[in-house]
Amino acid sequence: MSPRRLSCLTALALPLAGCQEHKAAPPPEPVVVQAKDANGKVIAELRPLRPCRASVDGTEMIVGGPPILSQVGNTTWTGSTSENGTTYSRDSERIARIYPIRDPKSAAVLDMQGVAMARITVAGDKAAVADASTATIRSLTKLGSTISIDAPPLTVTGTDDLVLAALLTAPELVPEVRMLAACERVLVKGS
Repeated sequence: MSPRRLSCLTALALPLAGCQEHKAAPPPEPVVVQAKDANGKVIAELRPLRPCRASVDGTEMIVGGPPILSQVGNTTWTGSTSENGTTYSRDSERIARIYPIRDPKSAAVLDMQGVAMARITVAGDKAAVADASTATIRSLTKLGSTISIDAPPLTVTGTDDLVLAALLTAPELVPEVRMLAACERVLVKGS
């Protein structure tokens, strides 16, 4: 083959090489928030997607919103938001209220009589969960990329949000309220 012909073929091939289809890299998997007990068993999990997916002690929910909405079997869970926070209802029965919703340093989950089931306050890399009498019932501490909880002993990974970790792991709350509150926190934060 003549050098001129080789040169012409090379000139034609180079632009075509740049036209090859390049597949875009798949989006990264969202971080999964997990709470594990002292034996390493996952007891709660949150996937901060839209809709949010959560599980606590074998109960699973897919939560959309805001406004908060989830269907579990024949039961509909909703969250109606006002200046006093979000009230969670199971079908038409009001169950609990969380306030405030967007505060990075605090949250309280109240029963329908206004009694605190859990009050969460954050100071630096620590958080305290208190009961209705304001007695501390649990402490959380950020340790690098994990959050350590003292009672019950748990480890939370996938988030540095102490309020989120406290809500997702609060044994004082029914699993559905834990999942609704945790999902609402990530859904509102993302909006």
